[in-house]
Amino acid sequence: MALPPRPPNICALAWEGIFAARFGHWHDTMKTTDEERGKPRHWTGGYTYSVSSVVWLECALSGCLWCRFLEDHFLKDINSRFSDMPIPDRTVDVRVGSCASRSKTKPLGKLLNWLNVILNYGEEVQCEKDFWVSAYADDHAAAYVDRVLPIPYVGAPHVLERVAKVWMEDCAQQHEVCRGLGTMDSTDRLPTRLIDCSDPHRVRIIETKGKMDGARYVALSYVWGTGSQAHRTTIANLSTRTRDGIATETLPQTIRDAIYVTRTLGFRFLWLDSLCIIQDSLEDKHREVASMARIYRHAYLTIDAASAASVEEGFLQDRRSSQRRDAADGAGETEVRMGNLCFTSIREVEEGPGSRVDHGCDSDDEEELKNETGRRGWCMQEILLSTRSLVFGENTLSVKCQTHPSAHHVGLDWGLYDVRGLYDVIPVSPDSGKWKKTRIHERWREIVQDYTERLLSFPPDKLLACAAISEVFAPHLGPHYLAGLWRSTLLLDLLWHTFGHPLARPREYPHAPSWSWASTNRRVTFLTGVSVTLQPMAEAVNHSITLQDSILRFGPVQPGGYLVFRAALLPCKWNGNVGKIEYQQLAFRFGCTYPFPGLCYFDDDADLQDVFLMPLGHRKDKSYSVFEDRVYGLLVAQAEWSIRQSAQSYHQSQFYQKVGVWSYGVSPVWRRRSDDAEGLSDFNAFLCMCQDVPKAEIVLV
Repeated sequence: MALPPRPPNICALAWEGIFAARFGHWHDTMKTTDEERGKPRHWTGGYTYSVSSVVWLECALSGCLWCRFLEDHFLKDINSRFSDMPIPDRTVDVRVGSCASRSKTKPLGKLLNWLNVILNYGEEVQCEKDFWVSAYADDHAAAYVDRVLPIPYVGAPHVLERVAKVWMEDCAQQHEVCRGLGTMDSTDRLPTRLIDCSDPHRVRIIETKGKMDGARYVALSYVWGTGSQAHRTTIANLSTRTRDGIATETLPQTIRDAIYVTRTLGFRFLWLDSLCIIQDSLEDKHREVASMARIYRHAYLTIDAASAASVEEGFLQDRRSSQRRDAADGAGETEVRMGNLCFTSIREVEEGPGSRVDHGCDSDDEEELKNETGRRGWCMQEILLSTRSLVFGENTLSVKCQTHPSAHHVGLDWGLYDVRGLYDVIPVSPDSGKWKKTRIHERWREIVQDYTERLLSFPPDKLLACAAISEVFAPHLGPHYLAGLWRSTLLLDLLWHTFGHPLARPREYPHAPSWSWASTNRRVTFLTGVSVTLQPMAEAVNHSITLQDSILRFGPVQPGGYLVFRAALLPCKWNGNVGKIEYQQLAFRFGCTYPFPGLCYFDDDADLQDVFLMPLGHRKDKSYSVFEDRVYGLLVAQAEWSIRQSAQSYHQSQFYQKVGVWSYGVSPVWRRRSDDAEGLSDFNAFLCMCQDVPKAEIVLV
């Protein structure tokens, strides 16, 4: 097979020799025997050529990338050998070959993994170095190498068309779960409005009337930012925008980038909230927010503008890692790009920090923190509910879908961040599959923990911004949704507590009852797992929740919501500094006679002295877990006057508010050690006390 014309940045010797390998002229693998492993290597195979040192260095100076690559990595060793004299002219023998993995258990297979180069400078100098070989994911060479680099130029047309579009169509055709979610049937309705992007210079708002035959649309998830948002659709400009359209150049950069991606991928319609929802119409806003789960689920693709901190920034800027460079940038760096391939010195990498190859990407946690949409509360449901997403992150372009919900750099199999999709644990319909309720409940808790760590510019939106997620869980945990808690799992759901947060503010009750995690601006977690079976020590007998808008079934609630329990209250005195640390073994006293060495978490920094223990349930396991016997409950205090007033619709005169949670348990070790009999006796006495105290009607507000 004849070689293609030689490019100007490769010398004839390299092009007709080692580079002929790319065209099938040479493919021998470097080999060594098992007996020689760990000893000075005696390789066979590969490709060997000889050249005078003068010609080699002249080619490097003339711009041959291969000769410069050898110069970068071997000339230093040669110079050190002839440090006291000019370097003599010698014949340079070079042997190059692809190598099997150095681990016996990890063979190379068909992909090029790493490259071995042996260079002999006459008889005086013998050098051998290994190099990882990698290529950018969108490059043809990526099909032949084992390591693929994240794409830096995320907005290039060939990246979107040849990589992103191919992945998207493969997901739609090959992934059964995604295919079912992303398909609209005759009963499904389109969003009320879409953006028609057929004219790249002037887009227009389309009123869909719910149905447009064959219409597929793309959705955008992005961060608004703190600007004026002058581009928003309002009652005043809606008719003009539907009739005359909007000049694309007047829109913020993130929206212009989304229009470009939509068109490049072959779509006509785009949905995004600031243009498709009338922003100064509360009625329209509530109606569309109530449809958010359907909007993102039925979008063929969601564009996640993860790198943009505001709508003005855009997300298609080239990403460039400080670890990458071209050969022309200078010598002596760890990584050298040469044509289609990048070569990274294994020895330099293994001697460096972390002993790993750095492809210019941060760790999973670091990447998620950098991604703006990964830190925002409203964006969580948009990405979590989407069938498939293109994630334009801080470092590269990534893809995720409900079949493979961990985000992956295009061409790589590393997870970027793991916000798992909903439908790996929730069936598409309540009757499909045999999903265990405990697993679905566990997934809900994971989402609550993640969600409460995210930022919300307006804290009263806490329930509204996750309403679409709650809607998806309702068929499995509902039907009664109580301001973030489920009536069917109420005792376990009440056992949430806060973690400290540098941006935490004092608790504000007006937008949620004290017993709802939506009442705090801190991250929350739960005191016990969902698999725990509690023997109830309290009974929920009534509840009252009034929605701010009946169309938002999972949205914000009006003040005055309450839960009514038949439960025991154990008055106690707090002997410590409330809220100064997050996790403590605390000492309470009952009537100043009985010590309580349990674990307590307070929800805020309120200065409380008189508190009550309200037991919710007793866990008694036969397994050897950390605590075999344990009682769980709430810390409550008499409600503040303003909170009591909001719940006066209930006849009870005594109202309490949740201020924390507690538990008290006995370790299995205590049952095996006679010297801890006193501790076991104390727990049994405490348990009897909880059971013997007369139960009364308790109203939590």
